[in-house]
Amino acid sequence: MQVQRVKKLCNASMLFFAALFILSQTANVGSTEVTYWAEVMIEGNKTLNVASLLPDIQGPLATTGVTISNAEIAAECEIIGRNTTCWCGGGYVWSNFVCDNVNICCNVEKCVANISDFTPLCLPKSNVSLFGTVTGSSAVLPITINPAFRVLNAFNSLFSTGSILTGLNTYQHNFTVLLSSVFSTAKVQNIIAMLLSDPTFYTLSVRSLGMVHIEAPSGKLCYNSRQQLNCTCMERMERCMWQMTRGEEFPMTLGPGSEVTLSDLCTEQSTVTLLKTNGFWSGSYGCLFISGNIAHMALAPIEIALLPEVINVTANPPSADCSAGASATVIISCTIENSTETYSARLKVGAQENTAPTKEVLNGFIKYSATISVDCMVATKPRSYDGSCTLENSMSQLRNRTLKIPVIYPGDGFCAEETIETRIWPKTKDNETAILDCIVSGRQGTFKRKCTGNKWGEEISMCVKAILNTVSLQAADFEKGLGATQEIASLIFESLRNNTSEESDNTFGDVKATVSVFQTMKSASVNIRLGENLLPNFIESASSMLNATWEIGDEEETGKLATQYLSSVEGLVQSIRINNSEGYNSSKIQLQICRAGSSCNKTVFNVDVGLNATADMVKTVGLQSLANRLPKDGYEGVIFPSIVVSTQVENMSSSTANIKLTFQSDEILTGTMHCVFWNFTEHRWSSDGCEYVKGPGGMGSCECNHLTSFSMLMSKHSVSMPFLDQLTYIGLGISICSLIAYIIIEVLVWKAVVKSSLSHFRHTALINISLCLLLADCSFLASSFPSILNDTLCLVLVIAKHYFFLAMFFWMLCLSVMLVYQLIFVFSHIGKKVYMIIGFTIGYICPTITVVVTYVYYDQGTDVPYYSTKTCWLTYQSAMVGSIHAFLFPVMTIVLVNLFSMGMVIATVLKPSGAESNNKKADKEAAKAVIKVIMFLTPVFGGTWVLGLFVFLLDDYTQFTTIFVHYAFTIVNSFQGFFILLTGCFAEKRVRDEILRIVLGKSAKDGGK
Repeated sequence: MQVQRVKKLCNASMLFFAALFILSQTANVGSTEVTYWAEVMIEGNKTLNVASLLPDIQGPLATTGVTISNAEIAAECEIIGRNTTCWCGGGYVWSNFVCDNVNICCNVEKCVANISDFTPLCLPKSNVSLFGTVTGSSAVLPITINPAFRVLNAFNSLFSTGSILTGLNTYQHNFTVLLSSVFSTAKVQNIIAMLLSDPTFYTLSVRSLGMVHIEAPSGKLCYNSRQQLNCTCMERMERCMWQMTRGEEFPMTLGPGSEVTLSDLCTEQSTVTLLKTNGFWSGSYGCLFISGNIAHMALAPIEIALLPEVINVTANPPSADCSAGASATVIISCTIENSTETYSARLKVGAQENTAPTKEVLNGFIKYSATISVDCMVATKPRSYDGSCTLENSMSQLRNRTLKIPVIYPGDGFCAEETIETRIWPKTKDNETAILDCIVSGRQGTFKRKCTGNKWGEEISMCVKAILNTVSLQAADFEKGLGATQEIASLIFESLRNNTSEESDNTFGDVKATVSVFQTMKSASVNIRLGENLLPNFIESASSMLNATWEIGDEEETGKLATQYLSSVEGLVQSIRINNSEGYNSSKIQLQICRAGSSCNKTVFNVDVGLNATADMVKTVGLQSLANRLPKDGYEGVIFPSIVVSTQVENMSSSTANIKLTFQSDEILTGTMHCVFWNFTEHRWSSDGCEYVKGPGGMGSCECNHLTSFSMLMSKHSVSMPFLDQLTYIGLGISICSLIAYIIIEVLVWKAVVKSSLSHFRHTALINISLCLLLADCSFLASSFPSILNDTLCLVLVIAKHYFFLAMFFWMLCLSVMLVYQLIFVFSHIGKKVYMIIGFTIGYICPTITVVVTYVYYDQGTDVPYYSTKTCWLTYQSAMVGSIHAFLFPVMTIVLVNLFSMGMVIATVLKPSGAESNNKKADKEAAKAVIKVIMFLTPVFGGTWVLGLFVFLLDDYTQFTTIFVHYAFTIVNSFQGFFILLTGCFAEKRVRDEILRIVLGKSAKDGGK
């Protein structure tokens, strides 16, 4: 459609009327209606009443398909001679075209200038606001700003909220400019540039309202619906963004997420789509079109009928007690986060329903509760009832959660009520779990405790630091698309690091909450790539979790959490965009980076990692203290080392990737070695495509050919050989009987054989060695079948074995040291009281200190357990990691000292006297003496335990030497008590003679009768 302007000059004095027409026309294709704005110039004299004629023009134009929907006077011009005076009609202002080209017309009511042919001349007033923030060195900057912005068309006012001193000689001012017309972005940019050229100005930015049109749904929206918002800007800008504000919170930027999408075009038009409306998306939305220091924005409120995302339903007591009555009372509760929505709640147990439960608001949560009576006399005797909580919002939408409430009948097993600190654990049915609300200050969540075999299990604290719950919510917002920016991601990981430091008291609940944040951010990284500035905070917080307590007595729960931890850490390492970083190392995690090349060789925690593949980037991460926490399905009988290594490649060009991990000698364990990787699909360890290659010098390597993210660890199988266990039990049985006989004999012959201080100490040491070995062997036999022992008895036996074996060796040390002392200082004698004090101090006090310190350290100071319930013995995880080292180090040290003492005795025996001749007879006697020394001293000096060192070092079970050493160690040590009996009694003449005297004397006496 075209509109022509007609202009007639009838006389020297006339009027021009600019009439604004709003016309609509139906398009040729389809039925879309298009609206046009047109300006028509009407020429007339002073007596022409145009205003009265315009209403008659409105209506359809015949045969054209055009309808004039509105017509009114926009401007009038009066021409007298050569002078033209123009003014705008009511509700109109000068157009920017007039204001920019004829400055004298700007912001005046009547303009004397030849502008009657300007198009458009006047436009309808529109409310436009500029909100600016300026910083500078002056407290009176608004005085300078005011005249600068007055040049804008249709300027109304400028006011400032005052100045704020924000720094040294720095003031901040917030100001507002009110206009009655839209403006040119370029003109405001020129004003800002002019002001910033003044050195007293530091920064200046402006946001406007009125330059952007927003289309948004109105009214309260249904929960879980799809909604769309559209924005159109009057000018083309550089970029755009969307923000959302909830209540008094700071505006959060929207980004691509699981519940929001943004349009790609973003200079004049932009669209945001809410895929699933819920409580997260209720608030005020703003679209911003930005160029330089100027942002044009529009706002629209979105109100959503809410439903709670999480409903926690509990029952108190957790089991309905029908063991002693016709009815049972249960308090059922459901807890949700505080909400602006008013819900109608219904609580139900079985067929009994309460539609008016009590409501309590506490610590940011709303709790609905009702007391409901359960009929215990029903004929069906249900084993449990369904408890439920139903919440209804203002749009009649429902959300329901249920809970199984077991019933305790007469004869059923249960755990009795028990109080721990301030927590009262109610009577609970066997094989059920009780849940209590967390009442620890600064924490939120629950405590869990399972009743098994009518006995309470350990408390599991799912109480989480309140700040970690806040971080979890921030991460959830981020994943959905709210605040999905690099800045918010940095704040999330910074908060994690600050609140999960190694000095913090991190519970299992804290670990679970942190891993949940990792998983959420990993999911979010699909839509927004995370920057390398996150690495320090991410790795430090992840490292702190490996120092936290994971032991809750539930291997399945621990294994599940460990799998989630490994998956999320691997995923985040893979998704974080690395530009300049070479990696990052923390106490439990090390990350190393290789860039473009055909090979990569890095070291993490003393493990050399080599990759033979052409790729843009290789990321290698080592994690300590994780392997033993992952599920051990298929590898129950193995010892897990300290490290898991994960290697990831980006943009690999080759079709194969060969990965080699070389372990230093201190990481190589004895036994059969296996190279495995964690299969996330099957949730288990797998050795597919991997093999262990033993190298020279105590080196071992794992070689794999995986193309995907690679994780591996090294493990050792327990040794199993034919008849080894049977030999152990037979030897221990004989040894125990021999030791009992030896102690009885020592008591009987004590007065006859103990004639000197030296013999007194020797026999005292032998009796204590025998007694400690006897008790240690008995404890060993008692713990031979750990599966039938409870945890407490298993711990007692572990401590007993640890203590009595150590006490035996410390008494052996006393005996050897005293013997060497007498050899060196022949004429020096130690009093009986002195060596008894020394003997009992070394023999019992030293092992006591060793065992106590070891137990306290592994029970309180580390996440490595003191003992294993599967073996009822000390733990070993890797070199220098495990309580077994508190046994091996003192034993091996004492054995070496004793062997040195034995060598000195042998040297003394071989030392020739002056009267001896060097002949064969003397050599023969010397050889006999040496053999006698070795036979007498080896059992009481622990010499046979040297074989234990070879058992630890030899790991190839296909070799005869390895098999021989294992059998030899088992035989000589299980029969150690028998050897002590032989060498201590029957091989010693004075003892043997006294035994014969006692036996023969008693026989003669009996014969006389």
